[in-house]
Amino acid sequence: MQWVTLTPIRSHLNLKLGVNEQSKGYDAFLASLASVDTRLNVQKFRDKKAYRLIDDDDRNTLLLFRLSHAYPEQAATVEAQVYGNTLTVVSVTFDWPDVDYDEALEARLQSQTTALIDRFYQEQLYPLLLQLPNHVKPAYLQPVGAFSGFHDLNSSTGEQGVEQLWTACLLRLPRSQVTKQQATLKHWLKDTRRPEDAEDIVRGECSYSMSWLHYVVVDEPGQSSDFRLDAMCLAQYIYSVQDVCNAHLNGALSQAFLEDNPSDAEHTLETVRAATRLHSCAYQDALKYLRRDKKQLVEEILAVWDFDRLTKNSQELIDICSSRISDIHTERSEKSTFYTDLILVAIGFISLFDLAISLSEYSRSYMASATLGYRDDVPSGFLSMVAAWQTDNLLAMSGVSIVVLLLGYWYVKRR
Repeated sequence: MQWVTLTPIRSHLNLKLGVNEQSKGYDAFLASLASVDTRLNVQKFRDKKAYRLIDDDDRNTLLLFRLSHAYPEQAATVEAQVYGNTLTVVSVTFDWPDVDYDEALEARLQSQTTALIDRFYQEQLYPLLLQLPNHVKPAYLQPVGAFSGFHDLNSSTGEQGVEQLWTACLLRLPRSQVTKQQATLKHWLKDTRRPEDAEDIVRGECSYSMSWLHYVVVDEPGQSSDFRLDAMCLAQYIYSVQDVCNAHLNGALSQAFLEDNPSDAEHTLETVRAATRLHSCAYQDALKYLRRDKKQLVEEILAVWDFDRLTKNSQELIDICSSRISDIHTERSEKSTFYTDLILVAIGFISLFDLAISLSEYSRSYMASATLGYRDDVPSGFLSMVAAWQTDNLLAMSGVSIVVLLLGYWYVKRR
């Protein structure tokens, strides 16, 4: 009998937005990942006909690599499934064959999982993630501290611990032990969405229960491979990324409404919105490459978790983000228009002063020099009148005209 914990964590690895298996040089990128450390189990890039094997996944377009490490002193093995958008799903397998379930056991599972993941991340995974951006080609990995879309990790490191979102626990046992452990099964599943699964497992009508946080997997005789744990890890990843994206969208909205710098808010909103949409497209595309029973199980798990509500909330947040970005553009355009109008009005008003001064200067030159009006039968009455005005009075009239025009401009703009 084994106890397995599944924990999504925030890891310091982020692909540039838009990178996927269709990106130029992606196969070389995966090959360079594998060459950095021999312990890495990097996903395989498909370069031949699709769907050649019906009993296996055609490919995994979401996962980048796996990294495992054993801790014999705690009878535990840690495996990290590292994805390209700051999310990693860590499974810890405790080989405790003679331990029965009680409340103390669950607390022990939680505490040891937390401690082991912190240790594994600081000693094994984080040092690796630090060096990867400098050793892989093409340079699709963003350096730690310069992530786009997930800005919360730019100011944090894994040296003081790693952010663990939650820990789900799974009981794994062979079919031969089911009858012996039926009391444990019933107690283990009593607070899940489907406590009746315990009776079905005991009767042999099903071989797993995966509804909410407490899971059971029964290994049937002659079973060559188990896709159920992989399906649960994939479902944990899909859900956790969507949850993180929603949190970032809420944070970006808060920044957009509360901070004074619209440029920073707009940049944050655009990158988070893009990351959310890209994740939604990526996981939908990835499901079609799974073997049918695994795909069905993943969809069933997500349905039990009300994943549709989470994605609907994401879409609503994206709509609000888009609306806020549009508002920012409108506000910026209105400010630009206001400043342009202000400059033009100022130029126009200054031109009135210039006109008054030029008119006064020309009228007096006209009256002082007969040459300027030698073609006129009689001297200009208007220029004679202007020439007779005092300069102060002429400037005062210009000032009054400016005030009147300004009031008229303000009245028209208010309408």
